[in-house]
Amino acid sequence: MVPLFLLFIISICTTVGAHLLFKKGVLGLGELNFSFSEIFSLIWQIVQNIWILTGAFLFVISFLIWLFIISKLQLNIAYPIIIGSEVVLVSLASWFLFKEYLSFFQILGILFVVLGIFLLSSKA
Repeated sequence: MVPLFLLFIISICTTVGAHLLFKKGVLGLGELNFSFSEIFSLIWQIVQNIWILTGAFLFVISFLIWLFIISKLQLNIAYPIIIGSEVVLVSLASWFLFKEYLSFFQILGILFVVLGIFLLSSKA
């Protein structure tokens, strides 16, 4: 049996990885046009993009692990821990990998999220 803590780590990493791959894929596509007349062209571009497809695969893995996690733990504990961890990691990774800007208040928010994750984890 895989420990619940390890499943949390895998779920968080696969979701964060998916988001980062989506961003990498979208950067290659450029600005997307969501007009009705362009929807089939957009879908075709997306299904040909290996970064986006790999991100979708990671999302499926994360989804399956998530179902197992919430079968074992209260949703009101598991969800904030997972989402908070993902917010922190995606923010830091996009700052590092994509050179996206983090303001003082965003960094302060990340610190509050980390504190919240710690408090929720200690209750679980």
